[in-house]
Amino acid sequence: MESDTFLILLGGLLVLAFLAEETFVRLRLPPVLVLIGCGLVLGPGLQLLPAERFSEVAPHFGALAFLLILFEGGLELELQQVLGRWRAGLLLAVVSFTLALVTVALVAVCFGLSVARALVLGIVLAPISGAIVIPLAGKLGLHEEVRTLMVLEAALADVLGVLGVVLAGQLVTGGGFAGLLALGSLLAALFSVLLAVVLGLIWPRVLCRLGDRRFLDVLTFGLALVLYGVVELPGASGALAVLVFGLTLANERRLLHLLRLVDEPTAGVVRQAVQRLHGFIGELTFLVRAFFFVFLGVVVRFARLPIAQYAQAVLILGGFLLARRLALKLLGSGVLRTIDADARRTLLLVQPRGLVSAVLAIEAAHLGLDADGTFLGLASLLILATNILLMVGVRNRRQQASSDTGS
Repeated sequence: MESDTFLILLGGLLVLAFLAEETFVRLRLPPVLVLIGCGLVLGPGLQLLPAERFSEVAPHFGALAFLLILFEGGLELELQQVLGRWRAGLLLAVVSFTLALVTVALVAVCFGLSVARALVLGIVLAPISGAIVIPLAGKLGLHEEVRTLMVLEAALADVLGVLGVVLAGQLVTGGGFAGLLALGSLLAALFSVLLAVVLGLIWPRVLCRLGDRRFLDVLTFGLALVLYGVVELPGASGALAVLVFGLTLANERRLLHLLRLVDEPTAGVVRQAVQRLHGFIGELTFLVRAFFFVFLGVVVRFARLPIAQYAQAVLILGGFLLARRLALKLLGSGVLRTIDADARRTLLLVQPRGLVSAVLAIEAAHLGLDADGTFLGLASLLILATNILLMVGVRNRRQQASSDTGS
């Protein structure tokens, strides 16, 4: 791709991303729908954005998105603040993810996919999009415990999806059971976790010495990139290392107490660094998200998708609603017993698929898990459908909040 074309593409993506956010503020239309619609108009419609241009840079954006999702997922899990809802968030994330995965796999098997490919497709489509839910959680007028629950579930679902596809890729590239051993052996996992924890505990001391210099957030994210590459070299899990590094930074003081180490006065520095990292990662995610959703509109020819894929998407969407209702019912008498009926209706409808599913569909194809490229088409249809469902849920919630205020 020539430099002038790349700059036009990059600048155009940023403008479209901003306009999509403004559309949500003014019209309550999810940015995902706006960006995919722009891709459809500028790609297949006006032929201004050739698909091959986007396809050239998609793998690089995909790798960056992988790291962003995992690192931000670790930073979001501030255990001291969310410990009261941790069990509920973990259970809701795992139960919902598992039920959604099984739903997708069953539908896919009925349409002729092998069990292995159906399970991979389930991993791709199961995670709720943290990039959509986390910013939205504070804007729905929900109680704090429900907001915390939504944020926890979305952050954990992202991580489950990414780690699931990484594991599936290791199984394929490593040759069945040998691949599982390569990823899941105690030595490899221990190396990843220990290196990440040690680095996460040392790095705040380095930040203290650097003082109030600019771009420390960029430096920290660069360190996460290096950590991923270094851990991958001997065959360990870079994904796990980046996740644990973010988790350690967000919970440094608590970990020092657990390990009975000296609690040096670095908590303030770490807190500022994590806050700045959230801002920096949010800006990077803003760009990456815009690229992937416009990419879907440009590359995926919705009019040419087989009728069978539309039928699968409809069945999977219905399955998502049933699976979500079942998850809420299973946990309703336990960890979710304090959640009222209105909040449960919101949780039922607010389960959008987004950036994670798009990235995982492309990564699955890159790893050889989706030879004919059907995952991306299905992911695109489910992203559209679940975000339309999200729009309905948001409007219903706002109407409910307005009626409660009026009464």
